Amino acid sequence: MGEQVTVDKLYHKSWLKPLGLPTLLFVLYVPIGVCLLIIRAFILLQFFLLGYVLPPSKFRQKCLRVMSGVLGISISSEGELSLGAGKIYVANHITSYDHFVIHLTTNAIMPKKEKIASIIAKPFGLVEMDFESFSKEQIDSSKDTFILFPEGETTNGEVGVLAFSTVQVPVGVTIQPVAIKVSRPFLNTTAVSGKGALELLILLFSPNTHFVLKFLPPHTADEEGAWKQNMQSEIAQSLGLKATKLNASDKAEYLKRLYFRPPSLATMTREVQRKLAPQTISPELIIATLQRTGSVEATLESIRQSNITGGINPPPSTFSKSASQRMMTFQERKRIMIATARQKYIEKHNLTIPPL
Repeated sequence: MGEQVTVDKLYHKSWLKPLGLPTLLFVLYVPIGVCLLIIRAFILLQFFLLGYVLPPSKFRQKCLRVMSGVLGISISSEGELSLGAGKIYVANHITSYDHFVIHLTTNAIMPKKEKIASIIAKPFGLVEMDFESFSKEQIDSSKDTFILFPEGETTNGEVGVLAFSTVQVPVGVTIQPVAIKVSRPFLNTTAVSGKGALELLILLFSPNTHFVLKFLPPHTADEEGAWKQNMQSEIAQSLGLKATKLNASDKAEYLKRLYFRPPSLATMTREVQRKLAPQTISPELIIATLQRTGSVEATLESIRQSNITGGINPPPSTFSKSASQRMMTFQERKRIMIATARQKYIEKHNLTIPPL
């Protein structure tokens, strides 16, 4: 089943939904969205201040959740939150703020290796730590509950779940899977290029972004790592999605194919000329070689090899004063170069070969 899902099905290329009624409604909504964005930007500053000042507690959790509702985030949960301190929540990944929604619901934190400014980390439930180096004893003795996203990358949450391959959990640690579903009017919940700040602007602009958290029965990490595949399947099944064999690397390759634009022939020609300097090769010869090889490096190798073997005698780059020479086609100049190289080879080895 997983092989039937291609990577492009897991991502929206744009925030805008297909043309139709949603597009018309979005156009009408834009002025309201801009006003909401401006107002919520000021409220967001107060949210950061409150989240930074208040110590971790249920009171802080409720305050932040109320303010998040004003910012356009609504949350509903299903199932039993059966974990306490020293345990791990594992979830599918849709937006850059999934961890924040789980944090508002459970007070769990998300470990990050990267250095994070405390004024941003604390309100969003982030903490700087190398979680992969933690032992079972360290996790069990911790006062915190942790959030992990084993997919390693976001998806649109509409077709499939990426393979759980980016995290390691010590054997014996209790893990509870969380299935996340996100919905938003007018706009897609994610876009393949959307990250961080852009997603925040979309969130503040939208009338509402609704998160549904489904807490599934907990598991214990086993030595073989089978819990990853089991949890991936359980989360996918609870959301009506497919458990795929695709991973974060497949998304990276998809992004390369989607946004990579190969350099023009003129750009590659200049690059070859620059790397061959001070040697001068006619642009016509470079272009012909580029069209055959398709790359700068292969073209350089071909030209250098041809020069070594005497197969090419590149013409001077100066502009000819002779009108007849300027009118010669590339094929004619090519025949002349080949004939000249052939004659030099014959003379060098004292061969007696009748002319062609």
